[in-house]
Amino acid sequence: MRDLYARMFLTRAVDNCLWQLNKLEQGRHNHVVSTCRGYEAAQIGSAICIAVGKDFTLPYYRDLGVVLTIGMTPYEVLRTYVQAANRRRSEEKETAQYDALRIKNMQPIPHWGYSKHNMVAGSAPVSTQILHAAGIAFACKLRKGFALTAVTVAYCGDNATAEPDFLEGITFASLHQLPVVFVCEQDSFSSSLPDLPVGLEHHSIDGIDVIAVYLAMQAAMQHVREGLGPVLLELNVQRQSPDSPSSEENSRSDPLISYQKYLEKWNIWDQEWAVQLRERLNNDVAQAMQEALRELALE
Repeated sequence: MRDLYARMFLTRAVDNCLWQLNKLEQGRHNHVVSTCRGYEAAQIGSAICIAVGKDFTLPYYRDLGVVLTIGMTPYEVLRTYVQAANRRRSEEKETAQYDALRIKNMQPIPHWGYSKHNMVAGSAPVSTQILHAAGIAFACKLRKGFALTAVTVAYCGDNATAEPDFLEGITFASLHQLPVVFVCEQDSFSSSLPDLPVGLEHHSIDGIDVIAVYLAMQAAMQHVREGLGPVLLELNVQRQSPDSPSSEENSRSDPLISYQKYLEKWNIWDQEWAVQLRERLNNDVAQAMQEALRELALE
C-alpha cells in the first residue's frame, strides 16, 4: 500500500524536476514539458501489474510514471531530457537563422524505450503504438506456449482515440482475440471513445483512485492471460499544471492527496514515514539531476 504512494511521489518529484529544467530553458526555447501531473495513479496503478521482462509495454510520451515503474531510473529519464536540450542548443548554432527558429519551437517528445524490459519506443504520431501493440500481441499468439503468458500493454491519451490507428488497432485485436490490454488515459479535455468493436471488454475507471486502477488492471491482465480476448481500460484523469495555484478543486483531483486520505482512513498513513520518504526521494532525484548534468558536461 505504501509502495504505491512512494512510486507516485517519485513520479511527481521527477516531473517537478523536469518542469524546473524546462524553466531554465525558457530563455532559449518556446517548448513545454509534457507533464504527467494528475496521471500518477493511473500510470502507477496499472504499470505495477505488468510482469517486467515478460510482458510488452508501449507507453506514450506522457507516461513518466509507467516508465519509472517498468524500471527506468530517474537518472536515465533526466539524462534523456538534458541530452535533448543540449542537442537543440547545438543545432541552433549549426543551422541558418530560419532553421533555428524552427528548432526553437519544436516540442520535445520523449520516445520512451527500454528494450531490456520489453518496453517499446513510440513514434511521434499519436496512436500508432496501438497498431504496434496489436502486431506484437498477434506475434505472441502465434508463438505456441508463449501466447497465454505474455501480455502486451499499450497506453494512449491526448485525443489518440480520435485517430484511425486507434480504431483499427482495437478492431484487429478484437477480431483475433489477442492478448493485449489497451490503457486509455482520458483527460477531461480529451475526445470520447468511438464505437467499440464486438469482442473487446471495456471498463471505465476513476483514474485518480490508484486502488481502483490497480484492481481493474489486475483483473484485465488475468482476463487476457487466460486467452479471453483484449481489454480496454478507460482511466479518467484530470491533468494539472505544476504552476497552477493551489485550490480545492485541484486538491480533489490530485491523486497523491486522494491516496493519502485513503491511507489515513485505514490507519496506514504515518506522517513521520511520509516526511522521511519525501525527503529521501527528493534528494535522490536532485542527485540524479546533478549526475546527468555533470556527465553530459564532460562529453
